[in-house]
Amino acid sequence: MPRLIESTKRRIEELFSQLEKIGNLGTSREQGFCRAAWSDEETRAMKLIQATAEKAGMKSSWDGIGNLFLSTPAPASETVQAGSHLDTVPQGGNYDGAAGVVCGLEAILQLKPMWDKLKRRIELVVWRGEESACYGAVCKGSQGAFGLNDPAILERTFQGQTLEQAIRSQGFDPSFIRERKPTLDQNRIDSITSHLELHIEQAKRLETDGIPIGIVSSIRGTVRLRVQVFGEANHSGGTPMGIRYRKDANLAIAYMQVALQEECSYALEKGYDLVQTVGVINSDEDFNKKNPEVLENALTKVSPYGYFTLDIRSNDSRFLSEYTETVKTILNKKAERYNVGIQIDPLLSLQPVERLDPQVQEVLESSCRDLKIPYLVMPSGALHDAAVVAGIRKTSGERIPVGMIFIPCKDGISHNPAEYADSQDLARGALVLSNALYRLAR
Repeated sequence: MPRLIESTKRRIEELFSQLEKIGNLGTSREQGFCRAAWSDEETRAMKLIQATAEKAGMKSSWDGIGNLFLSTPAPASETVQAGSHLDTVPQGGNYDGAAGVVCGLEAILQLKPMWDKLKRRIELVVWRGEESACYGAVCKGSQGAFGLNDPAILERTFQGQTLEQAIRSQGFDPSFIRERKPTLDQNRIDSITSHLELHIEQAKRLETDGIPIGIVSSIRGTVRLRVQVFGEANHSGGTPMGIRYRKDANLAIAYMQVALQEECSYALEKGYDLVQTVGVINSDEDFNKKNPEVLENALTKVSPYGYFTLDIRSNDSRFLSEYTETVKTILNKKAERYNVGIQIDPLLSLQPVERLDPQVQEVLESSCRDLKIPYLVMPSGALHDAAVVAGIRKTSGERIPVGMIFIPCKDGISHNPAEYADSQDLARGALVLSNALYRLAR
């Protein structure tokens, strides 16, 4: 086992050393990356994986919007998939998504002596554009494969380019998204017997507890809101204190946040699964658009305008819906209390995967036990392409069985130049994934 881990580490380190040259914002990994969705950098990274897989004897194909599929050459009618993404957030790291692609390829190549003996072919999927940071929409490649994207995302921009223009620039066809047309036909979807994704944890529970593998039991859904608050500009020195005289947008926002934190704490005390985050407050640039209203605020003014974003996540779909309505009620009451106007705009709503496939989860746990690698069963707080696949139904009405593996990441940091996963943890993850793929494909 130690010798196998060492050889696996070397191959993974070599592939990551090549990926570190693509989209790097400086001369070292620590300076961060930007491989935006449908950028030249994302395509170059995908072609590196394609070339490595083809050299080892795998077959490759691209769908209509640019997702990459790499499969073992066996002519089987059923498919076991592993998948993840290679795009990053601006100023991101080189492991969110890429860990799953590199470890997925390594896991499949470890099984090469058995490819022609397996009942099912094994396929690595490299999804386009999982991150939302560049165009304000998540999992664009995986959703596009199944015809789920909102066509309006094609008009969103990043660095002066619409998503439609970006897709065309890489030689692919945005009409699949515009017409909500899946790039995969139903027969192809029906052939998928299971789908696995390896990912860094993006938190520090595994690292803190010294556990090398997380087996994901559920994936939290998310509701994202943009809350605008409308006050009235008055002189900060001449206007008396109190809501009788002031309509202070920033003051109202402060009390809204306190009330939200109290409601969140109450829900957690009752045992609900919940995290919520105010991510942006009064930025003069929001989703790559200027906010002139924010610039009307000044040191000597009662604030006439303010806004913030709210990200609510839970793995309980009913609670997530009910809690969101409670939040809206709280915000409206606080606006009334502090004499300001309010507008709550939905940005995104994705249902949780309350339970990943139990049989696939058992396969992953058996793989860990087989390799004598400790593991922890845990929820995923972040959204992943695996969540999209888990919602897809076959002709039979059954959903595609999906499982996920987490590996530790240093200090739990993600979406940041400091993002890092140790090659020892990557190697162990690849071995667990390879064992599971073998069990599912044999």
